[in-house]
Amino acid sequence: MERRPYFILGDVLACTMAGAAGGWAAQLAVPVGWPAPFGMIAGMMIGMILGKVCGLIASLPFTPLFGFMEISMPAALAGMMAGSVVGMLEGMAGTEAVTALWTGATIGLACLAVTYALQARLAGEVE
Repeated sequence: MERRPYFILGDVLACTMAGAAGGWAAQLAVPVGWPAPFGMIAGMMIGMILGKVCGLIASLPFTPLFGFMEISMPAALAGMMAGSVVGMLEGMAGTEAVTALWTGATIGLACLAVTYALQARLAGEVE
């Protein structure tokens, strides 16, 4: 598991960007008044597509610096989760664009933290 600040910064940037993009796109696409499950499913699909796209776009300049799997996998998860949560919130009550961006970015950071915790749990200490 990577502990150097340089690599952690790259992970944080990629997951924050993908989460914010997924949340923003879900806020734009899901109409206010949809039932929460429909908003969540639509937001998840939009966030999944954007998470992959943002993961690929973020990985192009960052791949030589940080590694492809370390950037694209958490970013794709962040986009999908942010899209589903913001889509559900947008369908129930509506959100502002800034709120969708901040919520998506926060969810992206949470996805990165969960990814790091699972990697540490599954891999253990590497010599």
